[in-house]
Amino acid sequence: MQKEKFVRFLKSKGTLGILTLCLVGAVAFATYRSGYDERQQSLQQISKVKETEQTEEKNLEASGQDVVAEIQPVKDYTSANEKDVDPASLVNNSDPYAFDQHEEAVDVASSAATAQIQPTVDFQDDSMLVWPAAGTVLMEYNMNNTVYFKTLNQYKYNPALIISSEVGNQVLASARGIVESVSVNEETGTTLKLNLGNNYALIYGQLKEVAVSEGDVVEQGQLLGYVSEPTKYYCEEGSNLYFQMQKDGQAVDPFLYLE
Repeated sequence: MQKEKFVRFLKSKGTLGILTLCLVGAVAFATYRSGYDERQQSLQQISKVKETEQTEEKNLEASGQDVVAEIQPVKDYTSANEKDVDPASLVNNSDPYAFDQHEEAVDVASSAATAQIQPTVDFQDDSMLVWPAAGTVLMEYNMNNTVYFKTLNQYKYNPALIISSEVGNQVLASARGIVESVSVNEETGTTLKLNLGNNYALIYGQLKEVAVSEGDVVEQGQLLGYVSEPTKYYCEEGSNLYFQMQKDGQAVDPFLYLE
């Protein structure tokens, strides 16, 4: 029934109706075709953008690998130390003597510094002393028998040589040593102690105008000072040099070592 109505419509309208329908169909097809082309172009543009992004990502990845390859050979000493890694393990071991040379240099430097701070003196049992001052022996060393002291008017042991010498005579170092102390004693006046090494020491009393200071290293024959006026303990004996020698803190006869 509908088909017959449509045929009658065409017949009633004639050629104009047919042309109108054709025109409407052409417009509809053109519109569809235009939309289809636009969609295709959009898809192509999206595809190109994705390809570009993928290419850039690949370039970035390749560049990043090159940077990592350049950075990896460098060792991070700071981070290793923070992680309690032994710094020695980070050193190039191609030179097996690197640490030995460094330690040897440190040892040499330490030895030189020690030699300057603590100079060595080495008096031996067979070493000899030079006379400390011009004069004659007034009272000999004697720790076995008592000796008469005229000023004190008494007999007592004498742990030193009492060398009669004029005031102002030079007093010399009898051996190489280190000045251990310079002090004032009531009996022996200004008194100097010289450390000779190996537990040997010399004690000089009745001095004035001491020419050295504590800590000085003096050579054998070097000036230490001058003979002073005697203390009240030696008024009757006259001006003299008190000259005592010690071994392990005990008095020994210096005459046995004098040349």
